[in-house]
Amino acid sequence: MTSAPDQKHFELGQLAAFKPLYLNLRSKDSFPEGERPYFSPEAERLLLTAGESSNVVGLTTGKIPVIPAPGVLDPRLVTEIEELVAEGLLLVIPRIYSQKNTGELEVMLLALGCKSSKKGGLENVREVFFQIVRKSANAIRNFEITSNNEKGIELNEVLYSLSEGVNPHLKIEVSDISRQLLNKIQHRNLVSRELIDDYYNLIHSFIQEEAILTKTFTCGYIHVPDQDADTLFKQVAELYEKRVVPKLVLENPKLAEQLISLREAVLSGETAIPNMDPMMIRKSIFSEEFAKLTHLSGDEGPYPDFFRLARVITEKSLESDLFIKGARERSVENGLKKVVLEGKGTLERYMSLSIGRDLPLDSDVAKSIQQDPSLLSYVYYGPEGPELFLCPWDRALVKSILRELALKYSFNNLTSLSFLLLLFKNKDKLLSLISDPGAEEDFKTLGYSCLAHTFPWYRRLAFFVGMNGGILSGIFRELGEISYRLMGEKLKYEEKIDTIKKKLRQELIVEVRELLDSILEK
Repeated sequence: MTSAPDQKHFELGQLAAFKPLYLNLRSKDSFPEGERPYFSPEAERLLLTAGESSNVVGLTTGKIPVIPAPGVLDPRLVTEIEELVAEGLLLVIPRIYSQKNTGELEVMLLALGCKSSKKGGLENVREVFFQIVRKSANAIRNFEITSNNEKGIELNEVLYSLSEGVNPHLKIEVSDISRQLLNKIQHRNLVSRELIDDYYNLIHSFIQEEAILTKTFTCGYIHVPDQDADTLFKQVAELYEKRVVPKLVLENPKLAEQLISLREAVLSGETAIPNMDPMMIRKSIFSEEFAKLTHLSGDEGPYPDFFRLARVITEKSLESDLFIKGARERSVENGLKKVVLEGKGTLERYMSLSIGRDLPLDSDVAKSIQQDPSLLSYVYYGPEGPELFLCPWDRALVKSILRELALKYSFNNLTSLSFLLLLFKNKDKLLSLISDPGAEEDFKTLGYSCLAHTFPWYRRLAFFVGMNGGILSGIFRELGEISYRLMGEKLKYEEKIDTIKKKLRQELIVEVRELLDSILEK
C-alpha cells in the first residue's frame, strides 16, 4: 500500500527558506590556517572533484563524482568519506534515475562539495541539490505514468469503485517506489536520516507542483490526462450527486448540515461566482467542495481518494473552459481591433458592441479595449444594458467621424450622443481637437443636434440665427450632466448583476438542500 498522499511537503514559497544544516558545507578556505584536516590522496582528489563540479554545469556534463557500491570501494576510503561528511566538507546525496535499456529505476550516490566559501559556493551547492532532487522527481513521475498502464488503471472504473466506497481492483500491488529506492541506499552511514526524509518529501512536493500526477491512498499516483478532463467531469458530477453524497449522508446524517454549511461558505466569498457561465460556476464550486470534503470524509480510503481525483479532474476541466473562453475573447478582440484600426470607411471604424449580447457580461474584452491607448472608448449604460463604443485615436479620423456624423444626423440619436460622450470623457484630446475651427464647428453642430431639446428656447433661437458663441459651454455642461446621470445607471446595472449573482447563490444553496432532503426522506 502506498504512503499517505498528505505527507509533509514543501510549498514553493517554503523552498527559499529551506536551509538545513547539511547544506552548509565547508570549503578548504573556510578553516583557520593550520586547522584544515588532510586525508589520503584518493580522498583529497574526491573532495577536489566534488568542489569543482558541484554546479549546474557539472551536473549537466555528468562530472559530479559517484560513490561506488560497498563491494567496489576500499573500506579505508569509505571511512575517510565518513570523516569528510562529518567535517562538513562533503555531502553525499541520492540520485534516482531510469536505466536506459530497461526503464527500471535505480539509485546512485553523488558527492557534493563547496569549492570556496566565497563567490556563491554554498548557493551552487544548494542549487545543484535541488536540481538533483528534481531530476529524481522527474524519473519517479515518468515511471508512475508508465505504471498506470501496468496497474490496469481505467479512470472511469476507478472513479466508480471509489464512489461505491470500494478500493479499485488493480493488476499489480501499489507500492511507494521512491521510498523503496531510498531504502536501498547501501552506504547508509554516509547519508543522514534527516536528508533522506527531506529528499523523499521534496520529490513528492515537486511532483505535486507539476500537477501531472495525483497521489492517492488506494491506487498510488494516478495520471489524469488533460484531454479527458471534460468527459471525466461529467462522470464525477453524476457520481458525486447520485452515489457519493447519498452514501455518506446515510452513513452520517450530520454530514448533511456540514455539506450545506460548506456550500454556503464556498458561495460567501467575493470571487465565488467569478463569471456568469453556469457550468463554470458549478465547476468552481465543486473544486472547493471536493478539497474540503477530502478531509471531512476522513483523509484515508476510497471516498477521500474520490474527492482528490474529482478535484483534479474538475480543476483541469475548468482550466480548459477558461482557456477556450480566453482564446475566443482574444479572437473577438483581435478581430474587432483589426476592423476598427484597419477598416475602409470612416463611420465603419466607429463601432459599438452590446455587453451581454455581443460580449459576455463577464468578458475581459471591454476592459482591455478601454485600457488600450490606441483606442477611444466609452460604455453607455442605457435601459437595454451597457453598450461599448470605440474608434481609433487618430486625429484626422476622429475629425472625419465628427464631420460625417454632423452631416448625417440632425436629430438626437445614440450613435451621435455616444460619440460626443466618448470625446467628452477624453477632454484633453477633445480640447486639442476643437482647437481646429472646422472641428469645433462640427462638434457644435453635432452637439446641438443631439442636445437642443435640453437647451432653453432663447439659446435654440440664438443658434438658429447664427449666434452660437455660448453654445460650446452649453454642450459641455449638458454632456457633464448626462455623464453624471449615466454613472447612476452604471450603479443600477452593477446592482442588477449583484442581484442576479445573489439569486444564483441562493439557488445553488437550495439545490444542495433539496438534494440532501430527498436523500434523508428515503
